Amino acid sequence: MRKILALITTILLLSSCIEETYDYGYVNFYIDPESTEYFNLNYGNRGWEYFEGGMRGVVVFRVNWSEFVCYERSCPKSNCGGKLVVDETNNMLLHCPKCNSSFIYVDGSPTSGSSSKRSLYSYCTTFDGNYLWVYNCN
Repeated sequence: MRKILALITTILLLSSCIEETYDYGYVNFYIDPESTEYFNLNYGNRGWEYFEGGMRGVVVFRVNWSEFVCYERSCPKSNCGGKLVVDETNNMLLHCPKCNSSFIYVDGSPTSGSSSKRSLYSYCTTFDGNYLWVYNCN
């Protein structure tokens, strides 16, 4: 009985230590956020636009005139495989329609009650006043 209990305990400990990985891809592009092509980014604070790249696309948010954040649109919940969309009624949130998770755009953290407990994968951004560069951080 002790051997079975020890084996079960070992399996549970090892399975809880398995680190989940984010689904993300290579991203490296730049845009002129003031261009009429990116109307939603010019909307002011909380403006956003979708872009190709990564695994399921990326979304760029304008936090204020000179600060931007960018996230992978793949839901970070294990085995979800959903594609995040900006909540049209409250563009401060990204929502996964597949698992019903929601995330706050400012830092990518899940909202309370989300089925995902992990934050969004973020890409690095650099803005020089004219162009916004979006790229992988590592």
